[in-house]
Amino acid sequence: MSDWLPRTLVLPASLLGRQRTVGGGERYALEYARAMAAMTPTTLGLFDLKAHEEHDGNLEVRTFSVRHLSFRWGFPATLETWRALAAFDVVHFMCFPTALSEAVVPLARWRRQLAVLTDVGGGGGTWSGYTMKIHPWLDLHRLAHGLAHLSGHASTFFPDWKQSSTVLFGGARPEIYPPGGQGGYALFVGRLLPHKGIRQVIDALTPDLPLRVVGRPYSPAYLQELRAAATGKDVIFITDASDAEVATQMAGASVVLQVSLPSPTAAGDKSELLGLVALEGMAAGKPVIVTRTTSLPELVVDGVTGFVVPPHDLGAMRARIASLVRDPGLSRSMGAQAQAHVRANFAWSTVARRGLEFYRALAVRHGLIP
Repeated sequence: MSDWLPRTLVLPASLLGRQRTVGGGERYALEYARAMAAMTPTTLGLFDLKAHEEHDGNLEVRTFSVRHLSFRWGFPATLETWRALAAFDVVHFMCFPTALSEAVVPLARWRRQLAVLTDVGGGGGTWSGYTMKIHPWLDLHRLAHGLAHLSGHASTFFPDWKQSSTVLFGGARPEIYPPGGQGGYALFVGRLLPHKGIRQVIDALTPDLPLRVVGRPYSPAYLQELRAAATGKDVIFITDASDAEVATQMAGASVVLQVSLPSPTAAGDKSELLGLVALEGMAAGKPVIVTRTTSLPELVVDGVTGFVVPPHDLGAMRARIASLVRDPGLSRSMGAQAQAHVRANFAWSTVARRGLEFYRALAVRHGLIP
């Protein structure tokens, strides 16, 4: 039924209102829910000791009550919360496995609600983690109606799951970026962790190639290592940037970098299930340079909206950065094509529309349309 408007509950990776962190997974759930709320009644769900409701435009942000904050033996929702969760037509988990998803997926089946799973990374610590060792089909999450993946790469982690699936990708909002020029610098945005590839970028630079590094340090020792590697080079570190500052830095950059390194193991690389930095850089009207690993090549049209370089190839990285920093015309041209690419394929409204169409198809398939 193409006009079905389901009451949709989106559950993010960080569920506790008081301890909520805002990483890529949390931002994804919030932006997706905001866009979905423009089309169908949507709630972003959080949990804490006291219930609470507020609104973010059309989006309802609702905190459901729990009995305590320990999830060791299961999810401690109150009876009031279990009843409140029954009001939704779709329950979309943006992180699993968790104690909540393990409890609600089979409950949703019984209540004739759609249960949809998206893996944004994280999760763990559920009973199914033990029972699935006996047999994979003893994982209660396999009772979900559908899998909505972040990327083609993300879908490869579920080769034997029989549910219907789709690829949502992710979105960006070009309107949040202030007008900017070509500031003549390359920009790295991301957590300052070794797998993000920032040390390789610094090593690749010549002294005449300016770089700005925007991100939170997770290890003082690693930050010190990066600063030492940057000695004698034109590198500025910004470790306490607000969202507005990040947008300003993107608006002024000549190129945005997302150059993550592949996992040293052949399987299980979930470091970049979706390259949001690449999408946001293109939304700001900037060409991007990504490495050929995980989901990143799926997002960039090589040679048109940016460049895809081999991981660990410092020469290729240096040459591509130099070409865009030193040639403002090339940066502007590729940046305009990058922004058009995002508007056509990765707007949050487009992502949410894919999700709503997926819900409708699942509901028809399982006979759940009222």
